[in-house]
Amino acid sequence: MQELLTFPTDELLKEHEVVVSLSLNSESNAVETEANQIQFQNLLKEAKLKLSEQYDDKYASKLLDKVKSLVDHSDFWREMTQSAVFYVTPEEAYYYRLSVPIHTGTVVSNKPYVLPLIANFQYVSYYHLLALNHDKFSIYNGRGNKVQPVDLPEEAPDTLTKALGEELTGGELNVDSYNGGEVSGGAPGAFHGHNEKSNEVQIDQENYFRVVDKYVFEHFSKPTKLPLVLFALKENIADFDKLSKNEYLDETRVEASPSQLSFNQIQDQTQEVVDQIANRRYKNLVEKFNETTPEFRLEAQYHDLAMASIQGKVEVLLIEDDYQVNGTIDENGQYHEGTETNVYVNQLVHNIMKTNGKVYVLDKASMPSDTGIAAILRY
Repeated sequence: MQELLTFPTDELLKEHEVVVSLSLNSESNAVETEANQIQFQNLLKEAKLKLSEQYDDKYASKLLDKVKSLVDHSDFWREMTQSAVFYVTPEEAYYYRLSVPIHTGTVVSNKPYVLPLIANFQYVSYYHLLALNHDKFSIYNGRGNKVQPVDLPEEAPDTLTKALGEELTGGELNVDSYNGGEVSGGAPGAFHGHNEKSNEVQIDQENYFRVVDKYVFEHFSKPTKLPLVLFALKENIADFDKLSKNEYLDETRVEASPSQLSFNQIQDQTQEVVDQIANRRYKNLVEKFNETTPEFRLEAQYHDLAMASIQGKVEVLLIEDDYQVNGTIDENGQYHEGTETNVYVNQLVHNIMKTNGKVYVLDKASMPSDTGIAAILRY
């Protein structure tokens, strides 16, 4: 079973013979680990019943065996986030740990049920947080507004002296503060070394930042393709920006000295910035919708939405959380009313994502339209 960290991905945009989608919202109580295990076990039972309507018991059991062992995997459930989604195909099983509340349930179809992922990834999703000081760094895995510290291996260049070794030009430093920080009492920091080698110290910092930049890119950004958010003093951010070659370095920044903060304070400052980003992007989205003229908007016009999604005309789809339309969309973009649930909306979303459209899942109070579903068309 493979954990996925980004979305959309090729694995989830293609059709399969069958896909079992399991959505689980974490229990919040004193025995949540056991409660989540029971929830997952119940989801497997529900999925098997749905599979048995189309396939024999042997096939259904073989398919679900790919994730069945998780029921007793206590370590997995101890690390449970706000929610998780599991996708089981005949070839492979995938899962995501999410940081948003979702609706617990199962869907059996030929496409993964992706609405829970959209709610998680639509504004700020997974990223790496680089907490950078002039002479050391640490890195965190970010999921929404939550971060978790990463244990770096012994050989990681997490300190300036370890990274540069004999190439350290400025000698051993006795520094109360660096790059605009403060010493106790509030006075500006000062360097004390041989002949006040401030130029050599600056060279050391630049060389160190290059080492950090290369290490983080090779070991974190390149393999995961996740954005890198920098947490540092304003001056260090400027210096790192000048020399970084990391294409995943994000424009989002947290301006503070991580060396003077506890983990909880780092968490709080990161959460504040992430929340600001989400709020800003949501406001921009609503403004865009309100400024769009009627001829370039569709609301609960299911036939028109279906056809527009196939033709690549939908730029943005806004959909209310848990909104459903009974029926399906065929390969020609025709909407057929029916008894099917969790199909039309999921098909619509897949069609739009395949044509590089954006999809947003909002709660009722946040929807700029009172119809529960609305689209902005491409000009």
